[in-house]
Amino acid sequence: MKQFSSRRKLFFGIIFIALFFIGFGVAGWFFVRSQIIHRSEYRLSADRILVTVPPVWVPEDFVADILQSSGLDTNSTLFDVSLPQKLSQAFLASPWVEEVRRVQTCYPSGAEVQLVYRVPVALVEMVSQGLYPVDRNGILLPTDYFISVAPETRASYLRITGIRSLPLGVTGTLWGDPMVHTAAQLAGLLEDVAEKLGLVKIIPSHEATPTGQRIVCRLQTNSETEILWGRFELNDPKNINKKNRLLEIAELYHSLDNVPAQFQPIDLSKD
Repeated sequence: MKQFSSRRKLFFGIIFIALFFIGFGVAGWFFVRSQIIHRSEYRLSADRILVTVPPVWVPEDFVADILQSSGLDTNSTLFDVSLPQKLSQAFLASPWVEEVRRVQTCYPSGAEVQLVYRVPVALVEMVSQGLYPVDRNGILLPTDYFISVAPETRASYLRITGIRSLPLGVTGTLWGDPMVHTAAQLAGLLEDVAEKLGLVKIIPSHEATPTGQRIVCRLQTNSETEILWGRFELNDPKNINKKNRLLEIAELYHSLDNVPAQFQPIDLSKD
């Protein structure tokens, strides 16, 4: 009986010693880890984030701005398992980012972020209010590039005119006016041929129908030749037919501005 009691004490003694060393080791690891993660090589900074090469209209320091506005420049570490999600959310908050496709972190090197950027397709022209860039969905974009960085590029973008509404939200959000959204979608469709066709303006308006009203669009060239596009609905197969029709007319007359007066305005609304 005494022998059993001695073995029992020995067994529990060994367990106690093992737990003591395990606890000491864990505490030591947490202490060492707390010292390591605060070292500069494990801290996140803009120069250690590799992103998809930004287009020219995105500011050079936009990664640093994202880190600063999200607070990740001061309280993040590459040891944080939730860092990819935090980075994804931070980049999605930028008005220039349409989609975050992948975030991969690795220490001590940093992080890689694969992005899809928003592309300006038109400038909404507001009387006495200036020009507002929008993407193909009608999302308002920052104006810095078009006003202070490269104002000469403004001439290469389609203008959306006749808009009386102001944006309902901040940059990175929808304008909030269906006429702007429709015109921006049409600008996205014509983006690759606008310069070739000499197009400079999209003019959306409301047209009365037996059941209410609908949005229709007119186009205008630099020499003020008008094209009646009619109703525009995204993914309508007629859109491609109308686009090709414009290209055919321009090729036939060597320019939309050379179309004989009796065939103007160019009417695509019935196509």
